[in-house]
Amino acid sequence: MLKKVLTGVAIGLASFAITSAPSFAAVTDPGVLGTINSSGGTNASDGLKLDITYGQVQVGRKGDGQIFPHASLPCDNTYDCGPSSYPVVVLDDGTGTNHLIGDSPDWDSFTSEVTLTDSGRSGVVVNHLTYGSGTSLVTADVTYTYTYPNQYFNVKVDLTSLGTDYAGWSHRLAWYVDSYLEGSDSGYQFGGTTPGGQTVAGVYNAAGTQIEAFRQVAGQSLNWFAGYYTCPYSSGTADECGVPTGSGFLEDFVDFPNVVASEPSTQDNGFGVNKGVSTASTDSMTFDLIFAECLNEAPLPCADSALGTASLPNTGASHVTLISLALSGTLLAALGVVLVAIRRQRA
Repeated sequence: MLKKVLTGVAIGLASFAITSAPSFAAVTDPGVLGTINSSGGTNASDGLKLDITYGQVQVGRKGDGQIFPHASLPCDNTYDCGPSSYPVVVLDDGTGTNHLIGDSPDWDSFTSEVTLTDSGRSGVVVNHLTYGSGTSLVTADVTYTYTYPNQYFNVKVDLTSLGTDYAGWSHRLAWYVDSYLEGSDSGYQFGGTTPGGQTVAGVYNAAGTQIEAFRQVAGQSLNWFAGYYTCPYSSGTADECGVPTGSGFLEDFVDFPNVVASEPSTQDNGFGVNKGVSTASTDSMTFDLIFAECLNEAPLPCADSALGTASLPNTGASHVTLISLALSGTLLAALGVVLVAIRRQRA
């Protein structure tokens, strides 16, 4: 597939940056790859391997990556080059132009904490993300928590601060992914309530043997989509996105629709979640991601089977290995360069 360049927000964003503070710039800073279960993810019984930088994750399962592009790990020196999994803060400037920090403009830099247990097979990776500087600084933490040999892991996205330039601005938290299903970049989508009473939404392969899905966790009420991978940031039909989109759900600053795309044939699909609108300077959302094999089960009961009886891991006092990597903050100053395209890497 070809790299796709979408330029729908060019004029509005450029105009905003010239006439109003803050400007939206892009800078990169060297990073470090954090890995949980580094020797796993090779077969159906040795769990998932998680490779994480810049809040982005590649999931290894049965010897292959599960997020497009499947052969790529998150880059350790730039944000927008690895697997298409995106933690995003969407800011609404009140003029009809929205800014997807984490997907044009990109996160500027991060620091990382890696905590491993069970001989490295389980653990927690926290990426502390930054964008901008001074009164335009936005910071967020993305935490991945995995317990071996589960077929799922937990994701927590915390908006830890908004610069005073954004005081009172409406914003949303979001996460979305371009799926890769057991050797194929296409599949079907599903969503709803499992027989066990869990809210899930995601994708499954044509053979019906694998699912990738979001699962709602206690205390959360997140919105979801399951359909064509571009639905969060590009126009699409009901067949592709569940409901028609204007410039994309996040570009239009609306909730994901909680509706499965109606396209009857396989498509290049993905899924994601977002939280409701807030004007607070801090915010948080958490959810599980399931990457599981289905054995003679439809997707919804397969999601129940994937959860098994294991409880969510304790991220508190059980830490045995801690690596802190503090990176230089000298590159955080805004360069005054305005990003005018929303990018997706396609192989």
